[in-house]
Amino acid sequence: MQPILAILTCVILNSIAQILLKFGMRNFGKNLSLSITVIPSLISNMYVIFGAVLYAMSFILWLYVLSKVKVSYAYPFISLSYVLVAVLGTFMLGEKLTISAWLGICFVVIGVVLIGVSIGG
Repeated sequence: MQPILAILTCVILNSIAQILLKFGMRNFGKNLSLSITVIPSLISNMYVIFGAVLYAMSFILWLYVLSKVKVSYAYPFISLSYVLVAVLGTFMLGEKLTISAWLGICFVVIGVVLIGVSIGG
């Protein structure tokens, strides 16, 4: 697998994992405590389980990426997950983004492109 493809796959896996975790946490509401008693509910929640599995897959793939390219090249691409999570959150969770948030997203994308072009893999 080409490193850039692996990097972008990590971004996608991380972003989908984040959305799955949010779906899973909707069941708990805002009153979730950081008590050990909540662990059985978390590990039996399918959204949380699948989100964690995607994070694990992304982690393994990220190790592959780090073996192939400079971390200074690869890591900035992870910020694209901010963009993807914001877009997915808008369409899948009904979250609202302001004009300034969209502008920030554009800056993130421009920054990743500039870093990718200037550093190279």
